[in-house]
Formats: sequence, C-alpha cells, structure tokens
Amino acid sequence: MVVMIVLLIFIKPHLTFSFDSGGLVKPTVKGNPAVLHNCTDDQDSIMQQCYLDLFSAYGMNFTSLPGGSEDPFSKIRYDNVNMCKNFANLMECHSDVIDNCLNFNTFYVILKTDDDADYYISQTAFLKFYCDYGRDFINYYECMQRIEDDVLANTIYTECTVLEVGSCGSVSLSTQCESAVVRKTCSDSTVHSYCQYQKILMGMTGWNHCDYMPCINNSFKSHYLLFLMLLISMCL
Repeated sequence: MVVMIVLLIFIKPHLTFSFDSGGLVKPTVKGNPAVLHNCTDDQDSIMQQCYLDLFSAYGMNFTSLPGGSEDPFSKIRYDNVNMCKNFANLMECHSDVIDNCLNFNTFYVILKTDDDADYYISQTAFLKFYCDYGRDFINYYECMQRIEDDVLANTIYTECTVLEVGSCGSVSLSTQCESAVVRKTCSDSTVHSYCQYQKILMGMTGWNHCDYMPCINNSFKSHYLLFLMLLISMCL
C-alpha cells in the first residue's frame, strides 16, 4: 500500500486527448525583442533544422519552417501518445542552441513576421507546459473549462487581453486581470498553475525582464490588483 502511494505521488499526471488540443494553447503577446538574445546565423539554422526534424517525425517533410497559417503543430497536438517524447527530442536537439535561442527573436529572423513567430512560441510553450508540468496543466485545463462554462467570467477573461499593447505595464495589467479571474473562478492554487504557463511564455518573449511582472517577481502594485479584484467581484 505504501509503495502504491509513493508511485502515485511520483507519476506525472497527464490528460489525453482524442481531439485537437489547439484550443488550450494560450496565445502569446508580441515579443519584447530589445531584451532577448540574438543568435548567430548558424544557430538560427540549427534551430530551424531541429524543428524540421520534429515535423519530419510526423511525416511532414518541409525544407523550411512553414508559417502559422499552415498550423504544422496540429498533428503533434493530436498525438498524446508520442507528443512528449518528440518534444523531449526537440529540447535535446543541439541543447546549447535550444537553451540560448528558443525565443521570439530567433523565430522572427527565421519566419520574418510577428504572427508566425508568435505562433511558434505559443505552440512550443504549450508543449513544454503539457509535458513538463503535468499537474499544473491539469489544474489549468480544469479551470479554463470552468471559465468557459461561465459566460461572464469567460467574457472578462477574454477582455483581459485587450489591455495588452506591447509594453511592460500593459502585459503586467493583462496578467493581473487574467490571474484575478482564475483566482475568483477557481482557486489560489490554480493561479500558481496559470503562472507556471505564463512564466514559460514570458521567458520566450522577454516580458520576464520587466521591473514588475505578476507571476515573475515579488514586486506588488496593489492598487491595480485591488481595482481588478473589485471589478471582477462585482461582475461575478
């Protein structure tokens, strides 16, 4: 009995999907390129090849990275059996380049547009969150379902993104807004799971370098959060 309990504690929980899980992919805000590392042409080429190898594992033999409009990650999102194994292979593909260059700037250089760079960041962050933070992913997924089922909460959560205009202040305010909806609709512990996802996204887009950013550092602008909590409490 004790052995079984120990095993259950250390088994990483995952949801499995019989549908495209793309609806769970959190869109990222535009990158903050000024603070992100710029890699060399050789490193950019290596990064591109690593992703081409990932797509090749699913029978997609591209010669260059396709744009987001083609949604090349769709086959990966359907594959809940091998998705995390293939993601691990991606992370181990020239890991020094992956560690230093997996950010908005690199994808912008390769793909030439903000939207396509955003797409690759969002999809990669989703895979990392799902595969590396299984328990947090389940908490986040269940909370998003509750928010979606609550018309008013869903409306407010969606409107939070309107606050984003590509600055530290606006991304901070949007993050506070979303986390307040999560806290009100779900629980404090679910905010931790939401923040884990945000940390992944912000690390790839550069917003983790801001002086104040919810989920990232301990600074606190109480007047913003108090206002948001009051607004959401009145609405919900």
